[in-house]
Amino acid sequence: MADVFEDDAEERDADPAATRATALALALNAAAGDDRVARQAEIFLGEQTRLVRLQAADLEKEDTLRHWSLRVRHVNDVLKLAFGVSAAFVVLMAVAALALLVWQAVEARGLVIQPIRTPPEFSQRGLDGTVLAQRLLDKMNSLVVRGDKWSFRSADTVSGNWGEDSKVEIPETGVSLAELSRFLRQELGHETGMSGELVRSDNGIALTVRVGSGPGSTFAGRDTDLDKLIDQAAHALLADTQPYRYLWVLYDEGHPPASILPLARHFIDAATDRERPWLQSAWEEQAAFAGAFRASADLSAKTIALAPDNPSGFIDYAPDEWALGHLEPAKTNIDHARQLLENRSDRDFVTAGVPFLIANCRSFSDDISGAYSDAVADDIAEARTGQFDFNISGPGAIANDLALDHDPEGAAAILAQHPGVHDTTLMVPEYIATTGPALPEFFIEAEHGDWTGAEQSLAQTDRTAEARGDFSDVAQSFIRPWLAYAEARVGHLRDAQALIAKTPVDCTLCMEMRGRIAELAGNEAGAVFWYGRTLADAPSLPFAALDWGRMLMRGNDLDGAIEKFRSANTRSPHNADALELWGEALIAKNRSDLALAKFSEANQYAPNWGRLHLKWGEALRYTGQKDEANRQFAIAQGLFLTGAERAALARDRGMHG
Repeated sequence: MADVFEDDAEERDADPAATRATALALALNAAAGDDRVARQAEIFLGEQTRLVRLQAADLEKEDTLRHWSLRVRHVNDVLKLAFGVSAAFVVLMAVAALALLVWQAVEARGLVIQPIRTPPEFSQRGLDGTVLAQRLLDKMNSLVVRGDKWSFRSADTVSGNWGEDSKVEIPETGVSLAELSRFLRQELGHETGMSGELVRSDNGIALTVRVGSGPGSTFAGRDTDLDKLIDQAAHALLADTQPYRYLWVLYDEGHPPASILPLARHFIDAATDRERPWLQSAWEEQAAFAGAFRASADLSAKTIALAPDNPSGFIDYAPDEWALGHLEPAKTNIDHARQLLENRSDRDFVTAGVPFLIANCRSFSDDISGAYSDAVADDIAEARTGQFDFNISGPGAIANDLALDHDPEGAAAILAQHPGVHDTTLMVPEYIATTGPALPEFFIEAEHGDWTGAEQSLAQTDRTAEARGDFSDVAQSFIRPWLAYAEARVGHLRDAQALIAKTPVDCTLCMEMRGRIAELAGNEAGAVFWYGRTLADAPSLPFAALDWGRMLMRGNDLDGAIEKFRSANTRSPHNADALELWGEALIAKNRSDLALAKFSEANQYAPNWGRLHLKWGEALRYTGQKDEANRQFAIAQGLFLTGAERAALARDRGMHG
């Protein structure tokens, strides 16, 4: 039992609450039989109640304090989290800003000119380094504008192009964001940096400019030559950084193309792969502008080999080949250039220039193939783009095409509106390279049947071109074949034969004129031989087939003639001559009913051709359509007709009147 009580005692000592509960139970049991004990128990209960209340109050305070502590701890944790997030955000923004600076530095392509170091007296006059650097920058930007006037190349493709991102850099002291950006651009970017200094020399002043850390170029003069020195420095810097544009600046300034050729060759030798095709193109164009079309053709072939997907080489190759008399390759190249332009997805050319180039390609192709009304529309479309100076070659090309489309009065009206446009002025190599060879005055006289006037006019053009000394290729392949034919038409057959014999045999027009002259000399077999060679040389062109068909029709081989006219029409569906002559052959075969469709179709491509409406009226008269015939005769009356054609019109109208 003692052990049991000892255990109970240990448990009570270990748990005060249990002790108090046991004491309370014993007191209550004792109070049940003793008043004194009951009073003491009541006192004890009161004290216990008070103690419990005090403990409860303490617990409430502790609980309040604990909740406040937890709230403070929570707020503290939230603040710590917010601070951490804020710090991370700041770091992230700093990293993003640095990344942006790095990206901008890597993509930097602009031009930065450092202030030019100047003598103190210049600064006192307001010509400090910043002012001189700004003058130099303005001059360079103006040169870029002048060079781009002659080129359709997109600025984005020019190595070293700075576009509108050019500035004079103002130095800053201390460490700043601007200094960091400048450092990154220098280390990571592709900006073109320029600097220089102006110093006193024995005879005045000397201005030195350099690109990057290069050796620099120095230009000396007197104090009053400062603007001139800045101009020379700007030229030197542009030549060093953008040689392609610099070549066109020289051309814009009036330097003879022949003088530009050696510099173009020098630039190509040092060019990057990206710039080489463009410099090659500029080189070949200057060669063409100098009248060296054979050399230009060789260079154009090299340009095509360097960049077969770039239209530039093909655009330049076509007029070279035309000037040399190679008409089939000329048409093939210009058609391919147009296809490349229409299907391009990159930006090799300025957007506004592409419609001009496409219209120019179409005009070339239409001229070569004899679709003259289409060529007139293309010439007008070129002029409307406003992308090139066409004060001479534009009206000249339109007048030339109108004359070849049997509208000599329309052609003469164009020339009357532009008194500076003549065959001699149109034979300048630059115009041939841009719009093709044109002889509107000669073709107007030929359409009139005035072969004496045509021969004299063309002889003068030939003499002028020869005296200028830059026209040997085109003279041999274009002027002299037509001149030889004109000589034959006025009866100078020996002179015509001697002249045509001197022209190259790989020239399409030269072979055709050999055939015409042989026919005029009564050598039909010779004519057939040369017409056949011409067709083999230029299988897509209609002219030899037309000449051959005319010869057969004059010999009354109407079926043979119709076959040649059909062949010509297949080669060039928009050539009016093939359709009109086909109609005339059908009238001669007493098939005027079939001729009507040919005349109607020809009218779409030569609406102002007097002879066409005369023959159309004849076909209508033969088919009994009196009113329609009179309508066509009335149209013919208002258009140009030769004397013989007007006599035929008077006879037809008299018979039908």
